[in-house]
Amino acid sequence: MNDRRKRELIIGTFDAERFWRDPNLAMLPSFRDPEMENVVMAMDELLFPLCEAEDRLITRYRMNVCHQSYLHAIGFDFISNSTDLERPEGGNAGRTANIFDLITSADRMGDMDPQWLDGARLSPFAVIPGADRTAARYGLKRDFPAIETVQTVNSKLYSTELNRRLGLRSDSQTVHSHEELLASGLTLLNQGPFLIKDEFGVSGKGNLLIESEAILRRVTSYLADQCSKGRMVRFIIEPFLHKELDFSCQFHIDPDGTYRHISVQKLVNHNFAYQGSFTADDRLLQLLQEAKYFEVMKLVARELYQAGYHGDVCVDSMLLTDGRIVPIVEVNARRSMSLIKHYVDRHLEKHVAAGSMTHVTVQFASDMTFDQLLETLDREGVLYKPDRGFGILPLSANTLLINKVISESKGIRNKQVKGRLYYSLVEGEQGYERLSAKVKEVLSSLSFKIVG
Repeated sequence: MNDRRKRELIIGTFDAERFWRDPNLAMLPSFRDPEMENVVMAMDELLFPLCEAEDRLITRYRMNVCHQSYLHAIGFDFISNSTDLERPEGGNAGRTANIFDLITSADRMGDMDPQWLDGARLSPFAVIPGADRTAARYGLKRDFPAIETVQTVNSKLYSTELNRRLGLRSDSQTVHSHEELLASGLTLLNQGPFLIKDEFGVSGKGNLLIESEAILRRVTSYLADQCSKGRMVRFIIEPFLHKELDFSCQFHIDPDGTYRHISVQKLVNHNFAYQGSFTADDRLLQLLQEAKYFEVMKLVARELYQAGYHGDVCVDSMLLTDGRIVPIVEVNARRSMSLIKHYVDRHLEKHVAAGSMTHVTVQFASDMTFDQLLETLDREGVLYKPDRGFGILPLSANTLLINKVISESKGIRNKQVKGRLYYSLVEGEQGYERLSAKVKEVLSSLSFKIVG
């Protein structure tokens, strides 16, 4: 994508689906994890690989200085704000206010030079409410689709209908009441377990595996209670498929409708939640070529463009144990973790290296700083540097430390908190498993307890 315009202002909110979802819809049972919600609000720092030299990145919380210095030292060229848009301890406001709301309501763009903004283009991770308002307020160029279009094509209802429209095999059906869910669910259970999907569920939330009639009846009773309070039911149900592999295809639709393939990434998911992205091997690519998978992706792009969408797309797909390919599990009409991984790889290619993107979730109560973490990884010989040729390339710092910062801002020190470190494992000759184990060994030595 070398024909990008200069001076892009890159901004993102990683829980975009929350802002597309109709608040009047009933919700599936789930457990809230406020600490992980804080982590998600700090994930916008992961957007730095999308920046080129003339671009700027705006994050809710300023990036960690030591982390930023390390990234600059290994050749990433970007500038980001050095002040917070919102104090970390005010994180609860972020439950309702997205980053564009913060920018427009506070009428400030961090410490961004107003002159730089003139003629710059707003480049959001995902188009959510407030993006157009931000572009208008700061005179930014915008060529992204209308929020209504983006909302429509990101719904799993759209993906379900798209399968039918393209003549692809699909066992999904939409239910519009808790009674219909019970009746259709009982029929599906005769064949085996099935999934209930929220139309805007993402990364472990909004997907429920139903394995028994008792569970189904508890869920429908839970939904019936919400309906009695005025909520509407609208879910997708489908048989649980036995898969060999999750993978995704990234492509871009230009404003004139031109399709541009970017990459295919193998995905690791656990309990429906994203765990990591790995470059597709030749065997998978050959299999997809033979199955005319990429022809389907071009048809998906055509349909999206006709619906009014252009921009980045990530289509989630599956390879089943019986060899069948399910090309469209869902359409993500936005940027994605796998796209970020692709851009990290583009950077690593300059140094004849390649990486796999993953993360680790930890609990800790220590006063460990990110600088100390980098020093320890370097001392142990596993911090990625171009001349080293392998190691861990940390992609985030705030996601690891945000709950510690929030806790200390409230005067509470040494409280056990949760954090998450995203990183690329640059294998070299070390091998993924060996290097991954070494990274976790270092984290454990620094009193980080690995969870999940």
